[in-house]
Amino acid sequence: MRLSKEFRDQFSQHEMRTHGRKNGFVTTGQEARLLHWLPKIGLPKEKILLDAGLTDDAPVVMEIGFGNGDFLVHLALTHPEWMLVGVEIYLPGVAKAVGRLEGAGVIERCRITQLPAQFVLAHQVAEAQLDGIFINHPDPWPKARHHKRRIIQKDFAALMVSRLKPGGFIKLASDKPDLAEWMRDILDATSGLENVAGIGGFIERDTDRPQTKFEQRGIKEGRESQFLHFIKVGG
Repeated sequence: MRLSKEFRDQFSQHEMRTHGRKNGFVTTGQEARLLHWLPKIGLPKEKILLDAGLTDDAPVVMEIGFGNGDFLVHLALTHPEWMLVGVEIYLPGVAKAVGRLEGAGVIERCRITQLPAQFVLAHQVAEAQLDGIFINHPDPWPKARHHKRRIIQKDFAALMVSRLKPGGFIKLASDKPDLAEWMRDILDATSGLENVAGIGGFIERDTDRPQTKFEQRGIKEGRESQFLHFIKVGG
């Protein structure tokens, strides 16, 4: 079924322009689960992360564009000391993720938002509040005229750095070589970041990293993913 008017009125942010899919179909059970959990773990636009009931002194790690939540669940299970912030504008994906997080028993350590990542970082996250950021297989926007829609841009890279603690990380993955090089080159040129693999380099896949849905799709189509790891240096 399509998301009900009740849900859309309560949670959808129609006035915020974003690119890509936003709405879609969910089951009755998924919508009921969203209506139950989002008031508890959601991060609406009027709330900041400092007021979201995070555990004191716990590392705070964000995944931007978490899709159906598989990687977010992996992070929650492998890093029980972390508080996680998931950012995803595609509501059916949010619905699936909430179900997976609930089923894994880790949902109360997560905060979920359907707002654009640029808004979340600029208006809801304090400077030097995050310990890490993951971005896995973002939309490549392959046409040159659409490159401005890619999430990694110079201004966004600087914004991410400002929200990281010293020593915090940014980890990215893409199976599109053009996009992987685009992200690498922008982040290599961003003040305050150090490429763990050296300028122009990619890291090896983390040994405990699961294959996401998008990565599996790329493998079936003959594409191998490339991985990036940056650390915030200095104050």
